Amino acid sequence: MNTRQTPASVSQRLLWMIKHYRADFGALSCPLLCRLTGDLDADALDAALTRLAARHESLRTTFTGRGARLAQIVHPPAPVPTRRIDLSDHPDPDGAVDEALRAELRTAIDPTEWPARATLWRLGARTHLLCLNLHHLVTDAWSTGILFRDLGALYAQATEASSPLPDTGWPYTRFVEWQQELLDGDGLQRHRDYWRRQLAGSQLPALPAAADDQPTNGDRPATADVAIDLDRETVTRLRALARTRRTTLFAVLLAVFYHHLHQVTGQDDLAVASMFANRSRPELRETVGLLANMVLLRARVGQAATFADLVGQAHSAAIGAFTYQDLPYQMLPADAVRAGGRRADDVLFNVMAEAQHRTVAAGLGFELLVPRGLGSRFRFELAIAPVGPADLRVVFYHPTAAYTPAQAHRFLSGYADLATTLTAAPTAPLGTARPV
Repeated sequence: MNTRQTPASVSQRLLWMIKHYRADFGALSCPLLCRLTGDLDADALDAALTRLAARHESLRTTFTGRGARLAQIVHPPAPVPTRRIDLSDHPDPDGAVDEALRAELRTAIDPTEWPARATLWRLGARTHLLCLNLHHLVTDAWSTGILFRDLGALYAQATEASSPLPDTGWPYTRFVEWQQELLDGDGLQRHRDYWRRQLAGSQLPALPAAADDQPTNGDRPATADVAIDLDRETVTRLRALARTRRTTLFAVLLAVFYHHLHQVTGQDDLAVASMFANRSRPELRETVGLLANMVLLRARVGQAATFADLVGQAHSAAIGAFTYQDLPYQMLPADAVRAGGRRADDVLFNVMAEAQHRTVAAGLGFELLVPRGLGSRFRFELAIAPVGPADLRVVFYHPTAAYTPAQAHRFLSGYADLATTLTAAPTAPLGTARPV
């Protein structure tokens, strides 16, 4: 089987362009990180990784060219080499692997050479850590869930256990063809017309800017993250409110963020960026690759009498964005929103999809982990991720020059406190008082 060269997708071209013209764009690693517990057959794991790359062409895709001529080259299936590192004799295996993992994620992947790098650390007789480090050009958050499920099933198959998998749906190159057909037809204008109407007169949030936000000597500004777990009673109320209002947990969490930004900035009309999975077609539900698009979600916070009203606005914004998510914001005219000298991706809100985080395959336990310190490609990002079956973790990524650690914790705690108070009385009048 020979290599195939095909055009890159819109998201791939945008990511490539932004990375090359913005030195502060941040990390582009999107790893599949798994803790393995039990009796590991390392050869079967190697076979599973090889079968995983054979199943999903994105894992064996490299890139050439630039700009509109950026192209992806799909290579034939081949064995996946895995570095094996034994830390079991180290006095602190967990500390050693944390340091090794940070170094691995800080080491750039060159997608013109190969998009993936696999490392297996042995921490003990029955404990290992696997990192399949992928360049973001070939994967996204949704894809991580697919890869985690498939890896477990393929490991079981490599040990001759039965573990069926669904069809893969469209390969990524077919998605690119479909996307181009959509944009070459009347779909592009319909999408643009919707977003012009939806965003007319809206504003981007005016959060504090870092004094030294521009990189010097080609170095990006230092970033940091803080995290907090919402208490379980609050999470229960968040989910209950979503059911009561016939909406999603995403819409309720977004409404909390709108009110938090309203209190911090004093702005009544806000447009917040978010990354949508862009998998409205059923053929794309099992596709591994960079499909996610950035959209802007607008709310007129000043017109909401109650938090329930604000949830309704967030729901409407999310439904519209879901329908028109095929067109990334970056393809809209520059005047689609009042930017005020800011960029649309300066403030981002994301809720990670709830996915399977634990499985057992051929007696080996697989646990999907979210690495700390990975960073964000965006200047300000509030990301919410499910942790296990019941908990929600909120992570605030920020440039250290804009927020001291105390300020960052205060911003994050403010969101958590609002989630508690607003869901306790969703139909009570919203206060207009702003923090001093």
